[in-house]
Formats: sequence, C-alpha cells, structure tokens
Amino acid sequence: MSRQPVTVADERVGVNGAIAAALTRGVGSMPALYLALIVSGGWMALATWGPLHRVDPYPFGFLLFLNNVVQLVLCAVILVGQRVLGVAADRRAVQTYESAEAIFARVADLQEHLDRHDRALGRGVSLLESSPHPWIHKHRVQPAPQAIDHVVGLNGRIAAWLTQRLGSMGAFYFAVGTQVVWIGMAESGLQRFDPYPFAFMTFLSTFAQLIFMIVIMVGQKVLGLAADRRSEQTFLDAEAILHECRRMKERLVVQDRIIDSLTNYTSAQVTEHLAQALHHSRTQAPTDGHEEPGGRPPLRAWNELPEELRQAGRHRARQVGERLTAIGCLMFPASGTEQDSAPIVTFDDRESRVLARLEYEHQLHGQHGNDQQGDLVPWDELSDQERAQAVEAVRYLPSVLADIGFQILRTGTSSDGAGESDFTAEEWALLQRALMASGVLVSLAEGDVDPEEIDALVHLLREAGFTHPRRLIRELAATSTFDTGLKAGTKYADYEAPALHAIRSATAVIARTAPAELADFRAFLMEIATAVADANNEGGFFGFGARPRTPHEAAAMEAVAKAAQPDRSSQYSQSRPGFTPAFALGEIPS
Repeated sequence: MSRQPVTVADERVGVNGAIAAALTRGVGSMPALYLALIVSGGWMALATWGPLHRVDPYPFGFLLFLNNVVQLVLCAVILVGQRVLGVAADRRAVQTYESAEAIFARVADLQEHLDRHDRALGRGVSLLESSPHPWIHKHRVQPAPQAIDHVVGLNGRIAAWLTQRLGSMGAFYFAVGTQVVWIGMAESGLQRFDPYPFAFMTFLSTFAQLIFMIVIMVGQKVLGLAADRRSEQTFLDAEAILHECRRMKERLVVQDRIIDSLTNYTSAQVTEHLAQALHHSRTQAPTDGHEEPGGRPPLRAWNELPEELRQAGRHRARQVGERLTAIGCLMFPASGTEQDSAPIVTFDDRESRVLARLEYEHQLHGQHGNDQQGDLVPWDELSDQERAQAVEAVRYLPSVLADIGFQILRTGTSSDGAGESDFTAEEWALLQRALMASGVLVSLAEGDVDPEEIDALVHLLREAGFTHPRRLIRELAATSTFDTGLKAGTKYADYEAPALHAIRSATAVIARTAPAELADFRAFLMEIATAVADANNEGGFFGFGARPRTPHEAAAMEAVAKAAQPDRSSQYSQSRPGFTPAFALGEIPS
C-alpha cells in the first residue's frame, strides 16, 4: 500500500506528461483568460477603427481562423487533462480500497483481542453479543470502482475508445501538426484547394471541435458516475469503521466495569495484607532499646488495634507505591516462578533516606489522624540516631512486599540525579523562584516586561519539563506555576537585588544538597536568560537597527551568571542540613 496519497501530478511523467502539465497549468488559469480577452478585444478594435481594418475587417475572418485553431488545440488539451484526472482518480480508488482493507484487518485483530479479554474476564462467556458490519464482508469481494466499470454496451465502448485515443498527447500533436502543415502547404503553393483564409480547414476544425465536445461530455459523465460510486464506497467504509468503533467501545465499557470491580476488590485485599505486613514488621523490628522517633508507644498486634489505627495503617499501605516512585521504583505482583527466582531489591543509602523522610513527614503532618503523633518534631531536628533508626526501618520494605507476593522493580527514572524528594518544600519553592527570576530579570532590562519574552520563558520551561536530560531540571520545570510575582510598575532596579539573592540562595541549596547538579542548574539558568533575551528584536528606530539582544539585556545576563557562581554561595554551603538563608525564602518584591 502506498505511503503517500495519489495526486494528479503522479500521472504527469515523461516528456509528453510534462508538456501536458505545462499546457494545463498555462491555459487553465485566469491570466490566460485575461490574455485571450485582451487580444481578441484589441484585435477587433484595431480591425474596426485602426490599422488592421484593411487586413482583417468585420467579420474578422483571420481572427475567427485563429480562434478555430486555438479551440481545436484546447479541445485536445482538455481531453488529455480529463484522461489524466481519470487515471489519478482510479489510482486513488485503489489506494482507498487498500487502506480500508488494512483498517478492517486491524479492526478484526482488535475485536479478536477483545474476544480473548471477554473469555478471560467472563470465564468463557462473551460479554457483548454483536456482529460485524455487513459491508466489511462485501468490501472484500467487491473491487475498487474504476472509470472503465461504467463503460457498458456498444456506445460505451465506442466512447471509451474515442476518449482513450483522443485524450492523448499523440492526438494533440496530430491536431497541431495537421493545421501547421496545411497552412504551410497553402502558403508555399503545394496545395491551392484551400487558400487563405483556409475555409475548408476551418470547416474541418469546427467539425472536429463538435466531436471533441461530445466526447468530453461523455467522459465527464463517466467520470461523474465513477466518482459517485467511489463516494458511496467511501461512505460505506466510514460507516463500517464507525460501527466497529462503537462495538469496541461498548465492549471496553463492559470490560472496564468488570476490571474496576476486580481492581477494587484486589486493591482492598492487597492493602489489607500490606498494612498487616507493615505493622508486623514494625513490631518485629529491632529498636536497640529505644523508642521510634517521636516517642511512639509500644505496638500491639494488628487485631488488637482500634479501627482508627488500622485505617491509618491501610492509608500508609496505599501510599507505598507512590513513595517508591520517588526513588524510581514500582511494585508489581510476582508470579510463583518470579517470586522464587528473582533477588530481593536492596535500597541504597540515598533511597533509604528519601523513603524514611517521606514516611516520617507523612506522620508529622498527621494525614492519618493519629493524635498520638502530636509530639513529633521536624525531620531536620531529629538526632542522628533517630534518623538512622527511621532509615533502617524502611530497609525491610522489599522483604515485606516479597512476603505478600510483590516485587520491586527499578524503572531508572531516578537514576539521573536528585529530584524534588531530595529537597524541603521551602527549598523547592526557592529553586523554582530562581528559574523565574533569571528570565524576568532579563525581560525587565529594557523597561517593562515584554509578553513575547515571558512567552519564551514559559515555553522553555514547559519543554524542559518533558525533554531535559536531568531529572532535577525536568521536575523543576514540570512543577513550575510560572508565577513571576510582578505587579504593574515594577522596574529593573526594584527587582534586581531580590532576584539575584534568590539565584544565589538557590545555587547554595544545590551546592549543599545536590552538588552534582550544580553545573546543569547554572546552565539552565543561563539558558532561560538567553531565551528571554533573544525572544524578539529590541532597540533601534521604528525597527531599524533593532537587535535580538541589547546591551542592557547582556548586562542582566552577566548579573545572572555571576549570581549563579558557586563561590558566591559558598558562605551558605556549610550551613547545617535543612537551613536556608532567611532572605532566600522571602517573596521577591513586586
């Protein structure tokens, strides 16, 4: 099946095809019509009142002779064009037929696939009784409609023969050559039967035009019938495809209901088992004589817990999968063979710290409504021993999941560096503010904020959220709210100091928490500044002499680059974990 749609130009191959295409383009245009009107009108005016009156007076015999010659040639061109259109239409019909067959084959495969799902979900019983559209079977035994299909009877065969013979470049050459030779013979004296104004040749030309016009109309009728048949077949193809799509949708809706029911049941069972397993692991975990962080009371057996605490445990179990994604892992049911042969995943130190922190902050915010956790302190204020104990507790998670038939799979999504889970909420907000500040500062360099430059900033962030190679930049860009924090009348001088402070502080946070990401973070800040500076042309006089990057914008870019230098933020890099300079967390003045 062709990968490209068939066009009329596909039939214009070879020298004759190129000549026919050139004639069709040249003659079949409005300039050609205007030229014909001007030449004819001018000739008649000059022959009536001007110098051509003696040469070709009314009724303009020479002009009529030329018109006959041109009309005969145009009839031949029309027939050639009609033949090309017919051949191209036939090829389109074949292509449409093959495309429809391919679609029907795909639909049949999908229906068979859904049948297998029906048998699996309905224990061998079809979930929806319906039959394919009847046109699908008829389509396979009915060929693509062609123009020749509508040529029936003796008259039809004669018309087809005339159209095929006259609608060719050979007939065109014959028509032109005959008239040229006839005129040449008359002018050279080789034939004296039909001297100027060539009345006999004009008569023959007029008669030929009559024949050609009838042949053209017959050809148009045949092409019209073929087009109607193709339209009918295309309509039936579309109707059959829509019918099959509706069938598939109905089956999918029924299957969705069953899958939702099974999923809800399975989720409830898995959640219950996982909650019990996690609770059991906590009761069995060694504590070295110390309580868990925050002074947790001794744990009792699952069945002895009040319903409120069991609901909290179920809520914790439902969040296990979400927390695993933060370290680039996911949990999935393992078959008996996989469960016996696959090794249990072991978390490294970074992954364990991330999971422990997420679990602890969940308890800290009291999302499960456990009032006994009210004396918990922030993670950064825990002692080293308490943090180590929390980290050690999450290392048992792979074994706990394996006990209830689940495995952990590394997806590799967190293997390209730090991400949002490695920073506090305040630090993350600061990093996002620095991204916006690096672009807005450059935009303000020429006075007011330019909408095109802000659009360039937003576009870059949206694109980076999907395509940037580093996880940190992707997550920063993807979670950005694009809030500039500006108000009407904000000037560069008002915005510069707090913006540069935010950039320095963000660089310090990166240098302290994820030093491996510092170079990429600084490079992205400069990429934002560059995109804003080059978003449009500014300066000059009425557009003359305007440049994509003005000296003021270049100076703002240099200020951003200096603020993002790691040595400028070294004074903060030695701060204790969790500390962020106060000025860096404040809002940028508007």
